[in-house]
Amino acid sequence: MSRDPEKIGKYDVVDVLGKGAMGVVYRGHDAYVDRPVAIKLATNADSDNGEGMARRMFINEARSAGRLDHPNILKVYEAGEEDGQPYMVMEYIAGGDTLRNYCKTDTLLPLPTVLRIIRQAADALDYAHRNGVLHRDIKPANIMLTKDGVAKIGDFGIARRIGVDQTQIVGWFGSPLYMSPEQARDQEITPQSDLFSLGSVLYEMLVGAPPFAAKGLTGLIHKVCNEDPPPVHELRPDLPEQLSRIVKKMLEKELHRRYKTGAELVADIDALVEGMKNQPIALTDEEKVMRMSELAFFAGFSKGELKEVMKVATWRRMPAGTTIFSEGDKERAFYVLADGSVSITINNVRLKDLEAGECIGEMEYLANGGRSATVTSNRDTMVLRVERDFKEWASLPCQLRMNKAFQTVLVDRLRETTKALARALH
Repeated sequence: MSRDPEKIGKYDVVDVLGKGAMGVVYRGHDAYVDRPVAIKLATNADSDNGEGMARRMFINEARSAGRLDHPNILKVYEAGEEDGQPYMVMEYIAGGDTLRNYCKTDTLLPLPTVLRIIRQAADALDYAHRNGVLHRDIKPANIMLTKDGVAKIGDFGIARRIGVDQTQIVGWFGSPLYMSPEQARDQEITPQSDLFSLGSVLYEMLVGAPPFAAKGLTGLIHKVCNEDPPPVHELRPDLPEQLSRIVKKMLEKELHRRYKTGAELVADIDALVEGMKNQPIALTDEEKVMRMSELAFFAGFSKGELKEVMKVATWRRMPAGTTIFSEGDKERAFYVLADGSVSITINNVRLKDLEAGECIGEMEYLANGGRSATVTSNRDTMVLRVERDFKEWASLPCQLRMNKAFQTVLVDRLRETTKALARALH
């Protein structure tokens, strides 16, 4: 085709998403079900008597990805030919965002987001492997992100279907920066090879550089096969050592030391995320006092009074989506948001959001009753928690200061409630 077509099969062609050596990807529209689609058309499929590399990769991708149905794998709806040129109709991801955009030091994603994405990819690979498909080219550019942050593994062009020989792509393929030692040595590929490649992606998303890099291909292969990269927690001391152990296990040279299945990796990521919830934060006493002095709730507190609070408070990091407390919980404690944001809901109705510097849970702390609302972190949030009655630990000046701070909070909340009620009745 010398120019872009208006239709491919039954699909209307809307726009060009990208062009490459193997073909063109169009944004299309399926009028029958009224949904956008992506259409990959092989424009160089006629070489080698109609069995060129582009044709073989198209057929291979259609047969590999087409047999898979998983929320984190780019879905293939249909495949066929148009004027002798193979095409494939796939799920359309608006924006075309891939993990490649988040592998530089200035574009790194928050740790909870990285873990969620890698967990989704590991779960997708586990599903593909159990259904007899090895991807063989896991890299940041082949993992797309929806606008909601859902990972979608795509490009199964060089995938291998276990137990099937027809139309398979054989030989030394894959992206050298992310290939496993067995791929680099042109040895047998297993599901563990995909997990090694995913480990290289995770490493790059954490530190902003691939685990293996060299000026030439020979040097790169030597590093992949023989050298271990620096542990991620040495390059980023803020990362948990447990995460460093996960990355190391993903990048083990020997298969018996590496994760055997994506399910094993998913289980370790889940354990890490669970362990990160309510994890105490390592700050010096001076750092804690300094952070507290910047928060609105502690406005007017002297340094000595802040030190009194600091001694009884625990500081914790709450990843996005963490429930800090729920309706009905029997807990006598109040929290101050040191960083981040939380949402307040009652009976699953979202009432409002609170930002850093604000207090939550003060009513139950003062009245010693059950929680009347559910509080959930909107993003990575730092809180300080005090559960002991301030009359037990605070000096008289500090008690007076605490009383005044609570009165200010209660008056402000009552004023907000009154305004909201007036608007509702107006």
